[in-house]
Amino acid sequence: MFFFSKLAGALLKPLSLVLIALVIGLLIAALTRYRRAGLSLIAAATVTLALVSWWPVANSLIAPLEAQYPPFASQLDAVQSTKAPDEVAAIVVLGGGGIDDPNLPASAQLSAIGLQRLVEGVRLWRQFPMAQLVTSGALSEGRSQAEIAAGIAIDLGVPDGHITQLRKARNTEEEAAAVATEFAATTTDADAVLLVTSASHMPRAMRAFMHEGLNPIAAPTAHRAVARSFNRPSDFAPSATDLATTEHVLHEWFGQVWAW
Repeated sequence: MFFFSKLAGALLKPLSLVLIALVIGLLIAALTRYRRAGLSLIAAATVTLALVSWWPVANSLIAPLEAQYPPFASQLDAVQSTKAPDEVAAIVVLGGGGIDDPNLPASAQLSAIGLQRLVEGVRLWRQFPMAQLVTSGALSEGRSQAEIAAGIAIDLGVPDGHITQLRKARNTEEEAAAVATEFAATTTDADAVLLVTSASHMPRAMRAFMHEGLNPIAAPTAHRAVARSFNRPSDFAPSATDLATTEHVLHEWFGQVWAW
């Protein structure tokens, strides 16, 4: 089931969908009498690719996901006024992908998103140094994301004894289950768990953790829907970065449907 979910996610990326539509359009135009329909499909796929690769469209798609949970800074005063420093039991940093390659610097072995999540987790740990910093995520071969991230956190000053690694979790649901199992016997209702993940991923992650009986405090990071305007020539053109933003949206939509 895990393999098929990843395969479906790969096929439902915007670039994959557009390429499929282009191939179908070419086959229809070249091999059937419906040449006009095939050319129309090619044109529609091309226009769609341009639109979803343009920042006004990409930002408008991802903004509703990112707006559901505000940055932790807006909740910091409330948390500090109601929780003692030792009542923040854990800061959970969800995995964002990576590769185990000893020839690369440690920071290059995590994906850009994974590194952003980890840096935010370490930053929050400095505010709540009694908490456990939880790194999570498996990899198909070599060391896990959790182990790579833990090594970077140690380099950034987090003591090894304050790090918990969840090395076997392969997706959000497994990460939530692993956290619930790890801390079920050591936390109380008064203890807070901070959940660090990408802002667009936070709604799905929060649902997964609540399903496991946890009620974490959201600490989103890696926001993509940032304020922009038409100040530069590149703002009028599609870009791979904005296509990646749309890809994140489709990934989250698919993940939400799959979780149901």
